[in-house]
Amino acid sequence: MAGGINLATKYSDKVDERFYRESQAMVALNNDYKFTGEKTVKVYSIPIVPMNDYARSGSPYTSSPSGSRYGTPTDLSRNVQSLTINKDRSFTFVIDKGDKIQSQMVSDAGKALSRQLREVVIPEFDTYVFKTLADAAVANGNTDSTAITKSNAYEMFLQGMEHMGNKSVPDRGRVAFCSYRFANLLMQDPAFIKYSDRSQEMVIRGEMGECDGCKIVKVPSSHLPQGAAFIITHNIAATGPKQLEDYRIHDDPPGISGWLVEGRIIYDCFVLNEKADAIWYHGGQAMIKDMQVVTAATDTGKSTIVVNAVKANASNKWYYDTATTIAGLIGVTYDTAITYGNWTELTANGLEITPTVGDKYIRVVEVDTSYKPVAVGDALLNIG
Repeated sequence: MAGGINLATKYSDKVDERFYRESQAMVALNNDYKFTGEKTVKVYSIPIVPMNDYARSGSPYTSSPSGSRYGTPTDLSRNVQSLTINKDRSFTFVIDKGDKIQSQMVSDAGKALSRQLREVVIPEFDTYVFKTLADAAVANGNTDSTAITKSNAYEMFLQGMEHMGNKSVPDRGRVAFCSYRFANLLMQDPAFIKYSDRSQEMVIRGEMGECDGCKIVKVPSSHLPQGAAFIITHNIAATGPKQLEDYRIHDDPPGISGWLVEGRIIYDCFVLNEKADAIWYHGGQAMIKDMQVVTAATDTGKSTIVVNAVKANASNKWYYDTATTIAGLIGVTYDTAITYGNWTELTANGLEITPTVGDKYIRVVEVDTSYKPVAVGDALLNIG
């Protein structure tokens, strides 16, 4: 393995870090429910009773007890929603002490752990939250799939806002998570541009800020459900407990000269039954979402492929293609099945492959059971 870890004659002591962002989904969640020491929390909601015509005289309901002029009293019941945390995730890696010394000390355990949290753990949590919100909206019929264009983007956004208003969702505190594609179309919509002087200023400066009192947050498509345009929600709708966040760096553990890094996170996201109408999802867009692919030089002539994403469905598969140039990679088209015989299946995340000599780029595609692509990502091949 040493040939692939860049044990250098002379390498820069600066690390070429990838782009990242802090959690965006947390703004959509509340912490009103405590899961400390519990895997399941039961949340109660109380139903209502119908109104009656008050009877000014007599006892019109002979079977009722006193006070019958108000109607027939019934026992006020209660509804129970059980919230059970199911996501229990982990990671681990080793940094050999000799590798660290011979790579100008760039393989720092603390920095590597921070990198894992910001590039893997946080994006996975955000992706899970956004999918949970979208699924709940669809299940409750709070959704639309009209194709978004630069002529109707603002109209479609206002439709979601109207729905939430009609469901008595508070105006203050709403937030919309949108794809960059939707944001671009919204900024080109003449109706939005004419909305106010403020919107014109936003176009000039390239900012989004708020729209109709709703905060706009642009999200990478890799974190949103496939085909998502935007999700409008309010933090009263969902709770996102992180019951355990346990990250450790073991210095010279038995059998290892170096550092063993381990991490575990127990989390989930729940939409409250009585608050589900506080989510509106506009999806079904004709698009393939992006996903991040990272390659690591391992043994001589080999590369390990890591897809920094979770499959949209467990039945989906990953396939890859390598080539000497980006243009030489097999193309993928929305709603058009790939010819899987021309690809190689990536049977596991973190699989070590042996690319054809001279190949410098890789494309990984996620396909559904019909072999239609739902996500795709390209990367430079780092080869040992």
